[in-house]
Amino acid sequence: MNNNNIYSDGVIEDEIINCLKENKNPMMEDTLKNTGAVFHNFSSARNGLIDWYDFREDAEVIELGAGMGALTGILCNKCKSVVSVEGSEKRAEIIKLRYKNKRNLEVISSNIYDLPEDRKFDYVLLVGVLEYAGVDDTKKKPHIEMLKKVKRLLKSNGIALIAIENRFGVKYWSGAAEDHTGVPFDGVLGYHKGGRTERYQKAGVETFSKESLTEILNESGFDNKRFYYPLPDYKFPIMIFSDTYLPTEENIRGIKFHYSDESTIIFDEKELYGEIIRNNVFPFFANSFLIEVSGKELDRNFKQFISNKRDYKDIYKLTTSIGFDNIVEKKISMPQAKKHIKDIAVYRKELSSRGVSILEPVEMREGLYERMNFVYAQKSDGYFRSLLKAGNMQDATKCIELLKACLLKSSDISLQGNTVAEKVGIEDAGYGSVLKHGYIDMTFVNSFYISEDKLLFFDQEWKLENIPLSYLLYRSIKYAYGNDTYQIPKEALLRYIGVDSKLYNIYEQFENDFLRNLMDEKNEDFFNRLLLREEISMPKDVKKFKQEILNKTGHIEQLLQSERDLKNKVMCMEEQLKNQEKKYSDLTNKEGHINQLLEVDREFTNIKNSRAWKMMNIMWRMSSAVIPRGSKRRLAVKVGYKFIRQPMAFLRKLSPDRIKKFFYYLRKEGVSGVSRRLDESVRGTKIKHQQITVNEIAKVERKFEEYTTINVPVFENPAVSIVIPVYNQFEFTYNCIQSIVENSGNISYEIIIANDCSTDLTTRIEELISGITVITNEKNLRFLLNCNHAAQYAKGKYILFLNNDTQVQKNWLAPLVELIERDEKIGMVGSKLVYPDGRLQEAGGILWKDGSAWNYGHLSDPNDPEYNYVKEVDYISGAAIMIRSVLWKEIGGFDERFVPAYCEDSDLAFEVRKHGYKVMYQPLSVVVHFEGVSNGTDTSAGQKKYQIVNSEKFFEKWKDTLEKENFQNAQNVFVARDRSRKKKTVVVVDHYVPTFDKDAGSRTVYQYIKLFVENGFNVKLIGDNFYQSEPYTTAFQQMGVEVLYGSYYASSWKTWIKENCASFNFFLLNRPHISVKYIDFIKAHTNAKVMYYGHDLHFLREYREYELTGDLVCKKSSDDWKKKELSLMRKADYVYYPSVIEENTIREIDDSINVKAIPAYIFDTIEKVQYDTLERKDIMFIGGFNHKPNVDGVLWFTNEILPYLVEELPDLKIHILGSNTPEEVKKIAGGNIIIEGFVTDEQLNDFYGNSLMSIVPLRYGAGIKGKVIEAMKNGVPVVTTSIGAEGILGAENVLCIEDDAKKFAQAIVDLHDDADRLKWMSQKSQEYIAENYSEKSAIKTIGKDFDIC
Repeated sequence: MNNNNIYSDGVIEDEIINCLKENKNPMMEDTLKNTGAVFHNFSSARNGLIDWYDFREDAEVIELGAGMGALTGILCNKCKSVVSVEGSEKRAEIIKLRYKNKRNLEVISSNIYDLPEDRKFDYVLLVGVLEYAGVDDTKKKPHIEMLKKVKRLLKSNGIALIAIENRFGVKYWSGAAEDHTGVPFDGVLGYHKGGRTERYQKAGVETFSKESLTEILNESGFDNKRFYYPLPDYKFPIMIFSDTYLPTEENIRGIKFHYSDESTIIFDEKELYGEIIRNNVFPFFANSFLIEVSGKELDRNFKQFISNKRDYKDIYKLTTSIGFDNIVEKKISMPQAKKHIKDIAVYRKELSSRGVSILEPVEMREGLYERMNFVYAQKSDGYFRSLLKAGNMQDATKCIELLKACLLKSSDISLQGNTVAEKVGIEDAGYGSVLKHGYIDMTFVNSFYISEDKLLFFDQEWKLENIPLSYLLYRSIKYAYGNDTYQIPKEALLRYIGVDSKLYNIYEQFENDFLRNLMDEKNEDFFNRLLLREEISMPKDVKKFKQEILNKTGHIEQLLQSERDLKNKVMCMEEQLKNQEKKYSDLTNKEGHINQLLEVDREFTNIKNSRAWKMMNIMWRMSSAVIPRGSKRRLAVKVGYKFIRQPMAFLRKLSPDRIKKFFYYLRKEGVSGVSRRLDESVRGTKIKHQQITVNEIAKVERKFEEYTTINVPVFENPAVSIVIPVYNQFEFTYNCIQSIVENSGNISYEIIIANDCSTDLTTRIEELISGITVITNEKNLRFLLNCNHAAQYAKGKYILFLNNDTQVQKNWLAPLVELIERDEKIGMVGSKLVYPDGRLQEAGGILWKDGSAWNYGHLSDPNDPEYNYVKEVDYISGAAIMIRSVLWKEIGGFDERFVPAYCEDSDLAFEVRKHGYKVMYQPLSVVVHFEGVSNGTDTSAGQKKYQIVNSEKFFEKWKDTLEKENFQNAQNVFVARDRSRKKKTVVVVDHYVPTFDKDAGSRTVYQYIKLFVENGFNVKLIGDNFYQSEPYTTAFQQMGVEVLYGSYYASSWKTWIKENCASFNFFLLNRPHISVKYIDFIKAHTNAKVMYYGHDLHFLREYREYELTGDLVCKKSSDDWKKKELSLMRKADYVYYPSVIEENTIREIDDSINVKAIPAYIFDTIEKVQYDTLERKDIMFIGGFNHKPNVDGVLWFTNEILPYLVEELPDLKIHILGSNTPEEVKKIAGGNIIIEGFVTDEQLNDFYGNSLMSIVPLRYGAGIKGKVIEAMKNGVPVVTTSIGAEGILGAENVLCIEDDAKKFAQAIVDLHDDADRLKWMSQKSQEYIAENYSEKSAIKTIGKDFDIC
C-alpha cells in the first residue's frame, strides 16, 4: 500500500470528479448512477453500518482507507471532528469535493503507515481495508502491523471499528464471487491465486474466519473485542446481529441477499440459514464482521441488534435497535424521516384511545426517537405459523377472528369510498366492509400474542383511508406465510376471510403499488439486479448436472414411495397385533400373538431383502461420504452439489460424527471459538430488568411543611440496628427512611440517625419522623468516627450500616438476616447495590494483590446470573453492610487509621476473616445507591481525596494477606469473584433447573448439589433450556450455586467452559439426551473428571414396555437408547445409577465401564414418624405424569385392581397426586378415585401424614423409584410391584410386593385391617432409609470419586 494511486476503479473516478466539480450528484447522472462504483460509494444504504452506533458527540475520529467517502458524511454529522485518510489521491479529491461544506472534516491523501502519531483519536475506522494489508509485501506481518498502527492512533480508551468480509461466509459457500478477487470459492479454498485483485494487479488480499481475526487482534494488543454480524453484508446491511443476539429464522425472512455478476450461485443461501441457526454455528458462517475493539474494557450496555429500512425512501428511513439493557429504540436514520416518526406517535395515540392494546414508549423525543421496553412474549406471526405447521385450522381461524376484532375496534366503518377500488379501477369485487381508517400494520407480524383474547401491537407506521377489512386480513396472512408452505394452505385461509382469486390479485396489485411508493428507486433498481437469479446462478456444467438430478427425481420418488408403502403396511400390522392383544388374554391366544409377531418379523425380513430397501441403503451409505477429510476443493464442490437439490434435507441427515469431523476440519482453519446462537426457544428467555422502585428526589430543597410524617415501628428488642450516618442531605435521608419503613417486612429493627452536625432540616428530623434514635455529635466527626460513635447505641443482635443516599427495595432485610443466621461462621453480609437507572453498582467486591479494588459487575445488568447467587466475597461496599454486634465490638469497629473515610469497609471485611468469620454477598437484598451524593466523585478534593491515601494505608496493613490470598490485578476473575480459589468446582448439567418438588429425578439432583455445597464445593448449575425457572433458580442461588440462564449463556456455554476450563474439577452430567450434547466438548476442552448419572436405563425401560405391549417402536427405541447410553458411559470417568439393577445390567454388557449404584436420595435428618392407624385413612399414589410408566400404572390400577378392591372396601378413597395429569387419567376421577393433581411439598407432607398406605402399581420402568423411597422415609407402608421395588435391596422385608392384579388388591385389603403389621412396616421402612439414604452413605459411595475426605 505504498503507491498512492495503485488502488483504483479506473476512469470512472475522473467522471465522478468532473460531476462533483459541476455540483452534481453522481447518483442522479444517467451515465453514472447505474455503475457499481457510484452506488457502492454514494448510496445512503451504506450508512446502515454505523448510523446506529453511539459515537460521542465530542469525539475525534480518523477514517483510514476512506475510499470515496461512503461513511465520511455520517461521521461528520455524528462527531466533533473527522480526519479522512485515503491513499488514492483521486479518491481523496472526491471526498474533498463531495463534503466541501463540512467544516469539521480534514482530508489527507497518505499511506496509513506514514501518518504521524502525535495526535490521538477517540475512534479509528478501518472499513474494508484490513483485507488489503497483505498487498504491501514489505511487511512481515502486515495485518498485525496495520492493527498496531491503528492502536497507536487511539487514545488510551479509544475504540476501533473494523469491517471485513468473513472468508467462510455462507454466501461464499453458495458460490458468490469473492468480493475482492471476483472468483467464486476463492476465499473458501484458500486463495489459490494468492489473493490477486484487479484493482491492485498484485496478490495479497485476504479475508479471515472469526477465530483467525480474534488471534490477529489479540496479537495486535486488542484484548477487548465485540463481534457484530451484518446481513446480508457490512456494505449494505439490513440487520446487524451480535453474539448476544443471534439471528432467528424469522429474522432471515426479512433479508435480501444479492450477488455480483461474477458469482456462480449453486444454492440459495437463505434456505441454508435455518440449519445453520439450529446447529449453533452462525458466527462461523456470517457473511461479514463489524468488530468493535479496544485496549480497554468495552461498555457492556451496547446495542446488540440493529435493523434498518435500507431500501426505503429517506423520508421513511428508521433504525430499530435493541440494547443489552433490553431497551428497544426506534430513531430516524435521515433528517427527512422526522415527520414519519411523529406520525407513528399520532397513530399510537389514536389506536390507544379506541381501546387497541399497543406498546407504549418509556421515553421519546418528538421527531427523533422512541424507546420502549423489550416485550417478553411470543410474536403473533410465530404463534400463527405454529398453528399452520400443526394443521390446527380451528385455532388458526380463532387468531384471525381475534385480529379482526382488533381491526374493527381500531376504526369506524366507512359509509363511502374505497381506496383500493379507486386505485385499481375495479369497483365490484366483493370487498366487504370498509374501514374509515386502515392501520395496515395491524398484522400478526407487528403484534405479540398475549393470550387468546389479546394482541399487543407495535410499530404502527402507516394509516390509509377507506380500506377494506379483508385487505388488512389478507396482509396479515400474506406476510405470515411468506414464501413457505404449511399443513394449512394459504388459499384455505384466504377463502375463510372472503378473498377469492380475483380479489387476491387486486390486493396483490394494490400492495405492490403501495410498497413501490415507499421504496428508494435507486436502491431497489440496483439491488434487484443483483438478487439471486437463475441466469447468474448456474454455469452450463452445473445446470447440466442439476438437470440430470431432476431427471432421476421421479425414479427416486418411486423408491421412496415404495419404502413408505412398506412401512405403512408394517404399521398396520402392528396396529392389528395391538388390537388382537386387547381381545385375547389366555395362553392359546398368546401363542397366536407370538405367531403374528413372527409373521411381522418375516415381513420385515422381506422388506430388508427388497430392491427398494437395498437401494435406500445404498443411498444412505453414499451420504456418509459427503464430508470426507480430503482437499478443500473437493469438500467445497461436494457440499455445493449436495445442496443443489435439498440443502436442508442434506444437513438434517448429518450425523453427530459427521458434524464433529466437519468442525474438526474447520477448527484447523480457525473455528474453535464458534459458539453463538439466538433462537427464541433456546436463547432462553431473555433476562428481565431488575424491578426498582425509587422515590423521586426533589431537585429543589423542599420546605419543612411539604414533608409528611413517617412513623417508624418501635421494637423493644430489635434484631437489627440500622445506623444511618448523616451530614445534611435531608431529602435523601427522608426518602431512605421511608423506603425502610415500606420494605422491611416482619424483621424487627431500630433506626439510629448518626447526625454529624447537620445544618439543614436534619436538625428537625424528629419532628417529622417518629420512632427513631437521633445521635447528634457535638462536633463534626466525619464518616468513620460518626459510624463508630453511633454504633455504641445499637441494641440489635446485628448492626447494619446504611448510607443515607440509598433507598432499600422490597423485602431487603429478611434475606440478610436469614443468611447470617444460616451459618454461625458468617460474620458480615451485604446487599446488591444498584443505581437508580437499574444498572448494577456492585455485586460484592474483589481486591487484587496490589490492594486495588473492583466493584464486581459495575454497570452490568443486575439480573445476570453471575450477580445473583449467595457467595463469599473479598469485601462489601459500606453503603449497606450488616455485621454481628458481638463481632463488631470484638474487632473494635472501623479502624481509625482510615479516618475520615474510605477503605474502612474493605478493612472491616479483612478483619472479619482474621477473626475466623466469612463475608457474604446476598443478592436478594437490593439497595438503590445514589453514589457520590454524600462525598462527590472527585478524588482530588474533599473527603473523596482520602480514597487514594487510604488505599495505600490499606495495602500496607494487609499486604501479606493480599500476597497470600489474592490474585494479580484482573487475573482469575472466575474464582476471585466468589473466593473459590481453594475450593473444588463441580458443574452440574441437567435438562432444566431441577424442579425438586415435582419429580424424583430433580429431587435427586437437588440433594447431591446440596451435598456438594455442604462439603465445600464451588457449584455451578446448567439447565439445558437456560430458563430462569422460579422459585427453583432462586432456591439454588440461595444455596450458593451459580445458575446459568438467559440468552447469552444459551448461546455461549461453550465459550464459558473454554474460558474457565482450568477452574473446573468435575462435571456431573444428568440424563442421556442432555449429556450427549456436552460430554465430547467437555472432554475435549477441560481436564475435569466427567461423572454421568443416567437416572434410569432408558433402553431397559423401553424394552420392558415393549415386552409388556409388543410395540415394535419401543423395541427400536430401546436399541437406539442402548447405543447412546453405552457410548456415554464409555466416555465418562464415572457412571452412576440409582440401584444395583442398573449396575448389574451394565456390567453384564460391558464390565470395563466404571459404574456404581449410588443413593438416589439423601436425607439430612429422618424424623421418626409415629404411625397411628386411628388417625389415618385412605391410600395415595404420587408420581409425575410426564413419565409414561406412571400413567400406565394408574390406569392399570383403576381398570384391573380397583374392581377387586372395592368389593371388600367400598368406601376406600384413593388420592392420585402428581403434576401434568393427562386427560386419560383425569377421566377416571369419581367414585373411589380423587385426582389431586400437583401438590406442594407442604401438601404432600400432609398426605404422607394422613394416608394409611401408598401404592406404586408400576408394570414397567427401570431403576429405583423415588415415590417408594419417599413413602418409606415418611413411614408410610407401601404396596407395590416387583418393578416398583426394583433396586431396593431386601425390599421384600419392608414392602408388600405383588404383580398380579387380584393379589395386589388382596394385599391392600389384608393390610387395611392389620394395624400391627402396618405399624411394623412403618418402623422398618424408616430404619431402612436411615441406614441407606443418609449423607454419610452417599459420601461413602462417591467420596473418593469427588475427592471428598
